[in-house]
Amino acid sequence: MNNIRIAIPLVFIASACAYNDINDKISCEDSDLSISVSSKLDVSSCKAIDGVITVQASGGKPGYDFSLNGGIYQTNPQFENLAPGIYEIQVKDFLGCKASVSIELTAPNSTLNASIVIQSDDQCLTNNGSISVTGQGGTGVYQFQLGSNGFSTTGTFENLKHGIYSVIIKDSEDCQKVLNVTVPRGLTGVRYATEIKPIFDANCNLSGCHGSGTGSRDWTNFSNIRNRAAQIKARTVNKSMPIGGFVLTQEEIDLISCWVDDGTPDN
Repeated sequence: MNNIRIAIPLVFIASACAYNDINDKISCEDSDLSISVSSKLDVSSCKAIDGVITVQASGGKPGYDFSLNGGIYQTNPQFENLAPGIYEIQVKDFLGCKASVSIELTAPNSTLNASIVIQSDDQCLTNNGSISVTGQGGTGVYQFQLGSNGFSTTGTFENLKHGIYSVIIKDSEDCQKVLNVTVPRGLTGVRYATEIKPIFDANCNLSGCHGSGTGSRDWTNFSNIRNRAAQIKARTVNKSMPIGGFVLTQEEIDLISCWVDDGTPDN
């Protein structure tokens, strides 16, 4: 009876791996997805929020979803009630491939502007990106807002995760301008030998699954992992992998993502 109990999970793991393996990679680098601005309506004054941007997408695999300055995706390619400023609109197709376009909405006779200093987010398990905004032009004392947070006189925002942020600068006459700011993803230095390989060895590199001698599915072979790194990241993030009852912690998922984003170094 003990032998039967041991054999059943192994058969399940082998079968699960055989039918849920990662296919040859499909790279968004080869996608012809594109986005362009079809029309825009500039803002009527520096205090108004009546600007409009309409975009159109082509290529890739329809259907398309659109996001303004890193916000929630929508199927409508038009964005309304916009203040003066710089906006980035991103399109995502059915396969998850993305493209973006940047556009500025201006306000008549406004001199309000800003300079920006950005620090990359280069830590994996903590966020250390930053944005420092300095006001220019306009009138009087400047105030700053990050996302939906309230306004303050502090133009420095710290402990930020890499990504797109909307920062609003406002002067004493309530003239405002939206700034589209991207905090870059820096190299985190996650190590394959001491941080990534042990995760694979404990959860994937098993007999009948991705263990030694399984050909292109052999993840004890570093080149096989590197060739499928994007798919490994995607499936660990959406928690469809590993299978066979194994579960990764969020820290393990984050480490794999960071290592893949670093370019899968053999370090």
